[in-house]
Amino acid sequence: MEIEKKRIAALDYGLARIGMAVCDEFHISVNTRPVIPNNEQMWEILLDQLRRDRIDLVLVGVPFKLDGTSSPIIEAIQTFIAELRTRIQIPVVEVDESFSTSRAREIMLGSGMKHKRRSTKGTKDAVAAAVILSDFLEEHR
Repeated sequence: MEIEKKRIAALDYGLARIGMAVCDEFHISVNTRPVIPNNEQMWEILLDQLRRDRIDLVLVGVPFKLDGTSSPIIEAIQTFIAELRTRIQIPVVEVDESFSTSRAREIMLGSGMKHKRRSTKGTKDAVAAAVILSDFLEEHR
């Protein structure tokens, strides 16, 4: 997959919130975006953010299981991806996000982030999206 000079967004889908991170077209920096509540306004907010960031490719993290079986969250993510693909013309790619949330916690701890900030709803979702995007970029270097 060619990703050169593409602005990429990564989404960490959750039943309550969606974490989002984006990178510039040179893949130099990865920045989080405000967490999107997964409610009736989610599509409006998400599509507007993708438009404002001029995204060329969307990654959606899926916690694939080693045995290949599904789970309720994987099914919810697959439904989200199917709907997203009907709403945008941008390519949507599923990427393995196994352990991204636990790695996000480690990153927050390692960076010295205070407990109050770490426990703010959505912080780990946004950092998990940044982990997904960073891993994808690293894999394609």
